Amino acid sequence: MNDTNIKILTLLVQDTFILEELSMYLNLEKSSISKSIKQINIFLEEEKYPKIELKENRYILSLSKKEQEELFNKKVFMTSDEIYDYLYIKFIHNNFINLEEEREKLNLSRSSIFRIFTKVKNNLSENGSKYVYIHGKGIELKYLSPKNLHIFFKALVKYFFKIDFSLNRVNLLDEVLKDYNTKKLIIKLCEVFKDNKIAFSTFLIAFLCALNICVKLFKEIDLKLDRDYDEYIDLKDSLNNHLKNFNLKYQEQVFYFLANNLSNEVPFEPEVLSKARKLIPRIKEIFDLDKIARNYEKILLKKLCYSIFKYEGKILKVKKLNLRSIDSMILNTFNNILKSENISIYFSDKIIIIQILKKIILDKNKKNLKNILLLFNEINIADDNLLRNELKEHFNDYEIKIESSFLYNVNKEFYNNKYDLILSDEANLKNNINILDLNDIIENINNYILENHLKRRKASTN
Repeated sequence: MNDTNIKILTLLVQDTFILEELSMYLNLEKSSISKSIKQINIFLEEEKYPKIELKENRYILSLSKKEQEELFNKKVFMTSDEIYDYLYIKFIHNNFINLEEEREKLNLSRSSIFRIFTKVKNNLSENGSKYVYIHGKGIELKYLSPKNLHIFFKALVKYFFKIDFSLNRVNLLDEVLKDYNTKKLIIKLCEVFKDNKIAFSTFLIAFLCALNICVKLFKEIDLKLDRDYDEYIDLKDSLNNHLKNFNLKYQEQVFYFLANNLSNEVPFEPEVLSKARKLIPRIKEIFDLDKIARNYEKILLKKLCYSIFKYEGKILKVKKLNLRSIDSMILNTFNNILKSENISIYFSDKIIIIQILKKIILDKNKKNLKNILLLFNEINIADDNLLRNELKEHFNDYEIKIESSFLYNVNKEFYNNKYDLILSDEANLKNNINILDLNDIIENINNYILENHLKRRKASTN
């Protein structure tokens, strides 16, 4: 199984995809994906498991959970990058490695493992770390530089982030890190989050699990900022209660990290945070969003950080969303911003960022639209209180009137001069007003606001 095949399997275990979606999510040519799927199916057939099927243009991998566990426990499904991370983490964690032993575990040729580990050694040497060969035994790490400690921490975060969706169910790092009581730690951290109303995220958990290891291994770890932490006494009490069986230094560092997070800081590594912060002013400029509410800007900055981190770490975790025409318009503009700053992120993360941008644009423009008229062919729609209540819930600031399309046909001039937006389910009115599906009223109103904003932005730049 090569790297591309493992990536395709990783996606198909998460969801079903058409060929074009796989191409976008993986950034690969469609012909390459089709060839890889044929290779995967040969492998699955040999292992006596259901093959990838094409149903209604969608690729589907119909493996039950039991079949997944059996198949992915039979072999070590690791890309070359995952093997690199494994060797990197184990060498630094243990201060020693025997490549012959690792070659047998990974079922690699000597040339393959030496090629990958040469990259590990080069990374260590270039960043000032020191190691020595012990004849007949292996390689010993003598000194780890601050830069390599930082890289080690990131590699651990990737490992914990990918545990739930990685194909690599026979994870060789599980054995290396078995003494850190990670499962119990995650349960206790979730209790801390609930106590302090902290939003749960996979990244936060992965970061704090990696922090637990690094605090025990290295004295240099210190997340304290030059600020007053007195207001977070309840957080400290909660940590003392739930993490009482864990290292005191670890409790202290978790406190600083979470307190920084609660105080609107974005606790991310400096390199990734710097890249994300470069994008914010460009997004504001290009999308004509001179002011973004503080909470939205924090959400956007965090999502940009997560997205850059995932791309650079080759973490193919996908949340699939349907791409609509308005999304494509925003996506094209956002792609141009990324290209201008020489930053890449996965397609799936772009789609989520677009949803955030849509919300920001809608909030900025909601006051520009005041009076909306909905015209329906069926007169009983006008008396639908459920519809009225739903619209009121979503558009509390708007004056929305529901009438029969017959009345509009009688006196079009009256209505056209009175309303900012008119929507109808009557196809014969399409030359004059926006046509809607009864089930998509909210989306139609939102799309009208978004499209108007993008048109104004485009006009101002021409």
